[in-house]
Amino acid sequence: MYMSPKLKYAVFFKHSFVLAPFLAALSFGQVRAQNYIVNYYGFNLSPQDLVYHTAQKQFMINSLNDGQLGYINSEAQYRPLLKESLLIGATAMKIWGNTLYAVTNRLQSANINADEGNRPKLVKLNLSSKKIESVVELGTLFKGPHFVTDITIDPEGVVYIVDALSPVIYKVDQNGHGSVLVKNDLLKSKTDQVKAIAYHKHEYLLVAVDNDILKVDLKTGAIYMVNVETDFKNIKSLHFTKEYLLVVSEGGESGKVHILNTSNSWMAGKVLRTDTWQYKNPVNIEFVDNRIYILDSDAEKITSPDFSVRIIDLNKLPTSKRKKARVLAGDVSILKKDF
Repeated sequence: MYMSPKLKYAVFFKHSFVLAPFLAALSFGQVRAQNYIVNYYGFNLSPQDLVYHTAQKQFMINSLNDGQLGYINSEAQYRPLLKESLLIGATAMKIWGNTLYAVTNRLQSANINADEGNRPKLVKLNLSSKKIESVVELGTLFKGPHFVTDITIDPEGVVYIVDALSPVIYKVDQNGHGSVLVKNDLLKSKTDQVKAIAYHKHEYLLVAVDNDILKVDLKTGAIYMVNVETDFKNIKSLHFTKEYLLVVSEGGESGKVHILNTSNSWMAGKVLRTDTWQYKNPVNIEFVDNRIYILDSDAEKITSPDFSVRIIDLNKLPTSKRKKARVLAGDVSILKKDF
């Protein structure tokens, strides 16, 4: 699974970034980024999330089916790290320092809408020792059906979790004490589809419910609808960039990745650009060194052995000539495409 040094450098090198000119470029279409794709075949992972471990400078990816946790190195090669039965059914992960948090769903019956059908958990894993440090039973915090789908963490290590089947946000502090942060009918999904959540440094959360984005004020508990002119469908993930632009992935048949900005603390948002680049189902997003990394997988299928990591490089301008290059490397193929 070899990647040429030239291609590796093109994908992973670093650039400086200035926000104001970049926003202008996004708004007026003066700059178009480059896309790269790395396809992985035959690993049988059914991955649900991709997260970046800053301390090791590597991406980590999970397996829904068998609790495997692996990493992707700087040469785009996937390597297994560990298997842990408590990570089976993990739908989302986040890393805080050297600690990995994962929310998991273990169905006890075929009907996930039944109160007794699921036992969701928050699993805390020490990445240095590779040992489980704690498990919080989320299903005991609120009586109702459960299917946890996303997680976010504030700078103090407080974890916030959304439940696709119940109108609540869970909160777990650093001591492992879990509670219901807020219960509100605005958080009730009409479709029972995935909910997404992201923490903002000004002490509020953005939560995607069905096709809407809500703002949850952590100081007051108030909830507001974020006014966005674009009609989203099937929002899969929300992720803030370092400069607090919002990246939204839209799954299903639409297959889009949007970049949004706000001028009023996310009471409203404006779409700066939209990428529609042959996505299968962009399930989750990570943002590193001014690049958007998208885990693209048919995650809603019962088995999804193949997946892709798509990279939108916001540093790069396309060359004057449109070029396509594909490198086949064993069970990994890399497609470089300017657009």
